Amino acid sequence: AAPPPAAAAPAPPLPAEEGVASDLESWLADGELRLPPLAAAEDASLLAEYPGPLDEATYTASRGWLLDYTAARAGELEGADGGARLLWRLLHLLVKHDGVLDGSGGDAAASELLSALAEASPPPAGGASGPHAPPPAQTEAARAGAACELEALLLAGRREEACEHAMGCGLWADALLLSSHIDAAMWKTVMARYAAEVSVAGSPLATLYSLFAGSGPGVLAPPSGATESPLAARWAENLAMMLANPTTDDTEVITQLGDSVRASWGACAAHCCYLLAETPLPLPDGALPHAEQPRLQLLGHDERQAARGFPSLHSIRGTELYAASRASLDPDFDDAGIAPGLLLYAHVLLGAGEADAAARYAAELDRRRALGGPLPDGFDARLRQLHEQLGAGGGATEGAGESYPAAGEGQLADGGGYPAAADGYSEGAAALAEPLAHAAQEGYAAEGYPQEGYPQEGYPQEG
Repeated sequence: AAPPPAAAAPAPPLPAEEGVASDLESWLADGELRLPPLAAAEDASLLAEYPGPLDEATYTASRGWLLDYTAARAGELEGADGGARLLWRLLHLLVKHDGVLDGSGGDAAASELLSALAEASPPPAGGASGPHAPPPAQTEAARAGAACELEALLLAGRREEACEHAMGCGLWADALLLSSHIDAAMWKTVMARYAAEVSVAGSPLATLYSLFAGSGPGVLAPPSGATESPLAARWAENLAMMLANPTTDDTEVITQLGDSVRASWGACAAHCCYLLAETPLPLPDGALPHAEQPRLQLLGHDERQAARGFPSLHSIRGTELYAASRASLDPDFDDAGIAPGLLLYAHVLLGAGEADAAARYAAELDRRRALGGPLPDGFDARLRQLHEQLGAGGGATEGAGESYPAAGEGQLADGGGYPAAADGYSEGAAALAEPLAHAAQEGYAAEGYPQEGYPQEGYPQEG
């Protein structure tokens, strides 16, 4: 397929009535079928060209198109703040390098990854001051006296005291050499104090030395009186340092760095960290508060913001691409959380006249549903509604939806059921009347949605 054209910025969410959110959770629970408008004609073109759903075979066969798409998307975001462009560059590299992002290999793939992170790094506040803190002032006589005392302690066989003395006097080379001949615990102690006293907090060098010392996630701890991790200000550079120089527990450090940068740099910066830490995509748990929900649900979409809206179509595609790349290497990768986004995407496809593509997504969602795992409230009703609309328009695949119980009858594996007709989902053709009327009222025709019941795409005009 031809490379995708440059797309406009993501569409704003469809205006919601006062007090009604338009995030995925509310969309599933809403009695009316509300869809995000297409951003521009380019989005309609992408709906027709995008090769989803991305199972293993489709992902492999469509790599060329996906490379063009991710590169074009990154180009559109040139100059964007908060990691949005970097997120799409990372997705591009995921496709290009078979799902592997390794900055430590010393090869062209590592160079591309580290270059992308370097380009996303803002200049240090106040200019470049170097990663080393200025050493304390010390006269030549004081240095000579400290060295003589060190020698005397060693002559007496007091090696640990000599090491402590060397650290106290700033004789770091001596302290590191001595600690390497004492034990691992002493060496880590010296490394930690060296990183804290010699390197500027939050600098990539200080981060690396602290990780060498075994600090693990403790390296993210804010200094006294602060609330933000010192690594957050230079988050992209710190990511590059950790990827170029792997250490124990660095994956958890990268994950928690994402938590730290979310507040100051936004969801896209956090999602760059989560992507590099290979974070799974589990389903949210409605019984938990937002703070305890899965870190990553849809790439580039901040589901924790109070004023939430529909995720962009780019966000859904990018998340599906990420899930496909991870699943290509790890068949057990948990991507169940993407299902609501794919369901929304299928409804948008159908509304734009792409019935065949919508039917493919419906089949993929049926496959996921058949796995028997938990599903969010309202998911089954929306999926059943999708099958009804596909059937009314002649786009349903043979046998699709046959496993669904009638409205108000039967129970699913997770204990959920379909609402009865009285709850807003009537049987047969009448199920289409309200959503289509609502679509006309909301002005979808101006965004490429036919106003009279989708007649030009083969959908019946009456009901």
